[in-house]
Amino acid sequence: MDYLFLIIGSIVMITCVYFIIAPFFNGKYQFASTGGKLEDGLSLEAVYAELNELEMDYLMKKISKEDFEQMKSHYNCVAAQLLKAARPAGSKNAAHKQAVSEEVEEEIMRELQKLRETKGRREE
Repeated sequence: MDYLFLIIGSIVMITCVYFIIAPFFNGKYQFASTGGKLEDGLSLEAVYAELNELEMDYLMKKISKEDFEQMKSHYNCVAAQLLKAARPAGSKNAAHKQAVSEEVEEEIMRELQKLRETKGRREE
């Protein structure tokens, strides 16, 4: 009977250890890297959010001024790189916006001209 409790206890203990250790060897989860490379999924909003968190930590005296300045300059550089990377894609959009803006301006000028002509006829 003692051997039965010993075997069952060992099986339960090994099962518990397995469930505790298994997630570390599972490839499903990835740990965050601390490298200086830009990741593909990094967005400008995420960088701005991190800058906001950094400033809050500094204002609450959680980090020193030197660390704050160093990390702030790093995140500003990352944001600048993201903006530069996004600029070529946005240049077509900017050209389209410029064309639409010019078209709207022309339409406004035509409508104003029509109003001026009708106003001039009413006064006569």
